[in-house]
Amino acid sequence: MSASRIACLVAGALAWAAAGAAAQTDPRLTDAVRVAQEGRGDSARAAVQRLLAATPPTDTLYPQILYTQAMVAGSAGEMRRQLQRVTVEYATSNWADDALLRLVQMDYATRNYEGAARNLERLRLDFPSSPLLPQAAYWAAHNYFDSNNPAAACRWLADGMAQSRDDIEVQNRLGYLYQRCELHADSAAPAGATDTTRADTTARTAARTAADTAPPGQPAPAAAAAPLARTVYRVQIAAVATQRAADEAARKARGLGLTVVTIEEKGLYKVRAGEYPTREAAQNAAASLKTRLGGSPFVVEQP
Repeated sequence: MSASRIACLVAGALAWAAAGAAAQTDPRLTDAVRVAQEGRGDSARAAVQRLLAATPPTDTLYPQILYTQAMVAGSAGEMRRQLQRVTVEYATSNWADDALLRLVQMDYATRNYEGAARNLERLRLDFPSSPLLPQAAYWAAHNYFDSNNPAAACRWLADGMAQSRDDIEVQNRLGYLYQRCELHADSAAPAGATDTTRADTTARTAARTAADTAPPGQPAPAAAAAPLARTVYRVQIAAVATQRAADEAARKARGLGLTVVTIEEKGLYKVRAGEYPTREAAQNAAASLKTRLGGSPFVVEQP
């Protein structure tokens, strides 16, 4: 993949995440970014280089200049070098978590999944309070799903949704990806199917045992029929990592007059609303709840 292609992918990917990322605070750097966006990259790079040369490395503005230099770089290699300088030389600055996220995006664009994973975990460990973590969760999900590690992807998504409750756009993006976690969990170990299968198997085993042990010439006693499970449909409105976040989601649903159940499963609190006799009725409710609550509600089937 060409350097220009990488730069385009990263620039496009940053568009939706811009709201949560830090922005240049010095007007000279803000102007340089604007000039680069207008297609005058050489002028932008020259302006940033002049400012870098005139600023002592000990100045708090210095890491911001390096970060801006990466954003207006003319090649992917130069962009990476400047971002790495920020993460190594200025690891405690306000720009280090931004630089790590940009490196994650670059690694993912080149299918360097291991490199992206290293920077993701460093971002999580070194900056546990970073406002960029919900956005990092979006990239972590793509990276780990593509590298066949759905458990890590779902863990990041759950944490990201828990930390972005006030950002509906981010919630929608993460919630959409989290549906893959539900599908994976259902295909791996569907709780309802397991219970039903176990009941059916027990009934069949009992019937065979009764037939084998019945006296000759006498009919085998009827085995107790397995109870028939009643299928209901609910709408899952949240899957979050903390009880507090689950309680908040449940409170909002109850405020709409809905019954709510919360299930703790695989380290997540799954909040499900309503009880519908058909999938169609639940799907209609899910569409309504998306408008009223936001997020990405979807239908789940429960016995």
